[in-house]
Amino acid sequence: MTACTDSDDEENIDDPVAICNIIEVLDNINEPTVWEDGFVYVINGSDIGVHSVLTIEPGAIIKLRNARINILQDGKILAEGTANKRIVFTSLADDSQCGDTNGDGNSSDAEKGDWKGIQLSGSIGSVFKYVDIFYAGQNSGGESHAVEITWNQSVAFTFDHCRIAHTFYQNSSYNSSCAFEGSSEMRDANVSKFTNNAIYDSGKPIHLSAFYNLDPSNIFHNPEDPSQKNTHNGIYLHYNGSASGTTVNWNNTEVPYVFDQYSQVFDPATINIGANVVVKFMNSSAGLQREAPQNINIASTAILTSYKDDEHGGDTNGDGNASFPTAGDWKGLYNNFNENPHWDQSPNILYAAN
Repeated sequence: MTACTDSDDEENIDDPVAICNIIEVLDNINEPTVWEDGFVYVINGSDIGVHSVLTIEPGAIIKLRNARINILQDGKILAEGTANKRIVFTSLADDSQCGDTNGDGNSSDAEKGDWKGIQLSGSIGSVFKYVDIFYAGQNSGGESHAVEITWNQSVAFTFDHCRIAHTFYQNSSYNSSCAFEGSSEMRDANVSKFTNNAIYDSGKPIHLSAFYNLDPSNIFHNPEDPSQKNTHNGIYLHYNGSASGTTVNWNNTEVPYVFDQYSQVFDPATINIGANVVVKFMNSSAGLQREAPQNINIASTAILTSYKDDEHGGDTNGDGNASFPTAGDWKGLYNNFNENPHWDQSPNILYAAN
């Protein structure tokens, strides 16, 4: 790493924002390293791999352009900020954080997708507390995420009181562009801890296992401006049969849960759909199937409906008034546990085929 400072610039000498020390990060993190408060760490153009313990102090700023931080199996990041001294990962063009780091004056502004994101590739024990992750999600191999969990087993990490915002969204496949991509690797809430976080001004906010108990402390709007949400606000679910022996509670009422699959729920798995919860299904082949009476429990005020249904859960598909729900938009709820299997026709099931 190389360090420099613009403290000799007489025009900015009295501006405490403009004289932040700058350290360029050029190499992978291969030994225990500390990034300190009072510095801007710049990662410009080249992905950085974390192979050891990287400790980031409260108040540290990390600015990136066209780059990713990849936390490998042999490394981890301990980024524990505070409510008064948050840690920030943001665009190199973001002058609101420690000034004009790229030295171009007002000729550039931070934009969604200025950098790729943070990837946890099997890392065990990474901690992000009071951390802001802004302007990530640059398209990389067809994927665009601010944070991505990639591993073939449940990954241990903590995200708490974090803000993930201004993530680039590409309107592509179901799970290729999400602010937080947990997928099937995010299964156990006691292992993969995700609490008190805010995701906003992005496209699809989060994608995770259908059997992950997402804590209701997480919100999907800007805590300082509740009107700022996500264009495709919802909790996008992936059904993984290997995790189906557990009980999950879908109880978030701020945004709907979204499914794009037809999934059979076998005993002893249980899905409890809580009061006033909305579950939306994306296509005519998506739906749920009970294999035992207790497999899927639906509160009387819950709604199962079409992805195009803006009346329940808002404009989840982000197309304004361009589409309207119709019967057959999704398959329905099938009860397959007695001698006479049947499609559920209860009044809280809307726009299904059967």
